[in-house]
Amino acid sequence: MPSELTGGCFCGAVRYRASDIMRTSYCHCRMCQKASGAPVVAFVTVPPEAFVLTAGTLQPYRSSAKAVRHFCGICGSQLTFRLVENPTEIDINLATLDHPETVAPRDHIYTSTAMPWLHIEDGLPRYEEARTR
Repeated sequence: MPSELTGGCFCGAVRYRASDIMRTSYCHCRMCQKASGAPVVAFVTVPPEAFVLTAGTLQPYRSSAKAVRHFCGICGSQLTFRLVENPTEIDINLATLDHPETVAPRDHIYTSTAMPWLHIEDGLPRYEEARTR
């Protein structure tokens, strides 16, 4: 995996730099499905101090009692996800990276709500809910 990542939203108004990758995951939860309009979302997790905006401003949305998602206020791209109870991590939408092909997910989380018609046979670890640490 690369040591430094760069990325941004669809329209380019928001740009970021990130480092210190902690993990990468496919998330199958209903909140991610609804927020993205996709059956699964891939995230790369970094410490908050390793995520720096280099252009633009993120717009927060409290998507549940547990989570805050951040979007571009212009094009609506979801860029990050944070659990309120865990301020030590920030999840970056992997598809917003400039080079998402360089960072592959290493597990699947919230598979209890995975779409039954989507079959990803990649041999990666799977967790019905959140990953066990």
